[in-house]
Amino acid sequence: MPRHPARRAHVLALIGAGLLIVTFGAMGIELGNEMVRHGDLDRQSTAAGSYLRGLHHATSDARICHYAWLAHQQKPDAACYTEAIHQLSESLSGFEAFRSVQMRESGGRVEPLANVRKQLETISAWPVAVEGMPDGGEQVLASLDQNLSMLSRASTIDQADRVANMLRNTSWQRRLGLLGILTGVFSLVSAGWVLDRSSLAAARAETSSRDLALRLRATLDSLSLGVAVFGADGRLWHWNEQLTAVLGLEKNFLRTGLPYNALSAVLVVDGMPMLEPLEHVEASLARQQPDPPVVVECKGTNGADLELCRTVFFAPDGAAEQRGFVLTAADITMRLRSERALGEAQKLRALGQLTAGIAHDFKNLLTVILGNLELAAEHDQPEQVAQRQDYLSAAAHAGHRSEALTGQLLSFMRRQSGEPGCLRLSDLFSFLGGLLGRVIGPRIVVDCESVGEVWPVRADPAQLESAVLNLAINARDAMPSGGRLRITARNVTFSVNADLMSLPVEEGRAMRVVSDPAPLPAGDWVRLDVIDSGSGMTRDVLARLFEPFFTTKREGAGTGLGMAMVLAFSQQVQGRVVVATGRASGTEVSLWLPRAAAEARVETPALAVPTRQEAPTPPRKPHERSLQVLVVEDDAAIRDIVVTILSMSGHKVLEAGDGEQAFDVAAGMEGTLDLLVTDIQLPGPLDGITLSRVVLERYPGAAVVYMSGDLTADSQPPPGSVANACLLAKPFRRDGLMEAVTMALGARAAS
Repeated sequence: MPRHPARRAHVLALIGAGLLIVTFGAMGIELGNEMVRHGDLDRQSTAAGSYLRGLHHATSDARICHYAWLAHQQKPDAACYTEAIHQLSESLSGFEAFRSVQMRESGGRVEPLANVRKQLETISAWPVAVEGMPDGGEQVLASLDQNLSMLSRASTIDQADRVANMLRNTSWQRRLGLLGILTGVFSLVSAGWVLDRSSLAAARAETSSRDLALRLRATLDSLSLGVAVFGADGRLWHWNEQLTAVLGLEKNFLRTGLPYNALSAVLVVDGMPMLEPLEHVEASLARQQPDPPVVVECKGTNGADLELCRTVFFAPDGAAEQRGFVLTAADITMRLRSERALGEAQKLRALGQLTAGIAHDFKNLLTVILGNLELAAEHDQPEQVAQRQDYLSAAAHAGHRSEALTGQLLSFMRRQSGEPGCLRLSDLFSFLGGLLGRVIGPRIVVDCESVGEVWPVRADPAQLESAVLNLAINARDAMPSGGRLRITARNVTFSVNADLMSLPVEEGRAMRVVSDPAPLPAGDWVRLDVIDSGSGMTRDVLARLFEPFFTTKREGAGTGLGMAMVLAFSQQVQGRVVVATGRASGTEVSLWLPRAAAEARVETPALAVPTRQEAPTPPRKPHERSLQVLVVEDDAAIRDIVVTILSMSGHKVLEAGDGEQAFDVAAGMEGTLDLLVTDIQLPGPLDGITLSRVVLERYPGAAVVYMSGDLTADSQPPPGSVANACLLAKPFRRDGLMEAVTMALGARAAS
């Protein structure tokens, strides 16, 4: 602990007294008789001086320790104050002897002596505990200190005069005595000056400590997060007002000295404590060095999303009472909502790019279809049959291409993020090959290299597709004047853990960053590269590449979540992302994906074809009898096509435009209903699912075919659909419709 100024003054006083003693010793023989004569007076004066210094010391200690306790409230400061007050109380018994000696000295001491006695009597009535200092106590100590300083200076002067009178025998003795006296007096005066300065410093320290405490309290209370400071014993020292609101605690629950375990006991959600065990915190404190902060995200007792952070702290001198830990609690509900919203915005951005490209292609295909149909209508002469058939074939081919486009779009929109599965990159490349060209535009050449021999990987198809699309969009933005985008993959096997930063890169791409600096574990990996010929990145951009919300695009043109989503995907599959770039040398992004243990089958876009539920069906064959069929479709053109196809197959077909009309037709028909072909989305209160259940109550032997434009080749039956129904995805052709009818009738017969 640093030495108090009062103690420095005591040392100076001892030095001065020592110098005087040395001087008196040198003159001892010559002044022996004089010292004998004045011996009793000297002893009394010395005792009085010691008594006076003791009072000075105790008074200064009491004031300084009280200021220190007010600033820090530490036990050593409280003990120091108690000892000083106890010493002042006991010194009252020796005051009369001290007073008698002082009264024999020079005059002018009556009032200071009376004041000192009165102040000592006042102090002796105080409680010795530091918390017990009464109002005005500091003024009493300051006044006592001032009176003691006056007596000390007067005693010093009297003692110097008395010694000077004795040093008059010889010139050398007088010179030596004068030197010793001056030195001693200087030391004693310096001690008094230091005491005065210490009193002023103590007052300033008190004011500064009070101001600092107020500033710290105001700062803590202004924070948006809750803060709690605990000692090494696990008891609460300080906290701010926001902590109660963030943790959802009762207003008066927190108090000084509250055990950490008591707080942990009330912060429990669904049977799980929000705070880490105290044993873990004590283990961190026992290591005597700061550990990384422990951060936990959890639900609070009030349902809010919280981020709890715990850090430990240590005093520079290692004192046990200065060790402890800090707990902060932040409400991150709005931040998580914003992140989720921005994530959805990023997905919508990619979907918008895809939709815009497909819409452009779809308009081109519609132009081909309409143009060929117009040409076919104009060639209506018998000798023009061959030309008309060519035009119709061209229109049909364009229609098939439109069907594939809509199937791709539906497949992309319906993909959901799930658990990593087994995925073949060759299927993924086939699916993305056409889409990427429409997403990034015609000025950029897309080269998806063959990856037929590449191992299957363990990843979620939707997330991997999203990652590649985001990388492709970033590459497009880096090539505003056009360029080349190359996507490739290859197998890599490491026999030992690999440092990805040490792998060779193409010339010019010297700058690189890896998502995780830890070595890549040994084993089989698939490296998927997305390489562009764009402008590359600067070192500053590369350093912040994976930061969420960081973007180099103009305001409103990007969310800054593209690379963050790629990073999140790589972390989910326990892979890595390595980015190598250089100015004017383009950028290479490498996704390192773990090899899957089994062969893979990926969800791929396909033409919309009839699908059925898993149910045993007999071999499909033409029906030997005419069926009674009810067709329900709100689009008259589609309804006419279905009715015509089924009628041409020899069936008796009834039709309706909505669910209510179909119910009336079914109720009034003659005979038995064999087959219901209905669109799922019908206007009115009866949709296709509800209608099928109502119709089967009347005709339980009827088969059901559901039609919808929202279905894909691998769609599951909608909730509430009847058993053994067949799904028919729009658009469909005659063969697809008849195949769906055959499967539905077969499934119904087998059941």
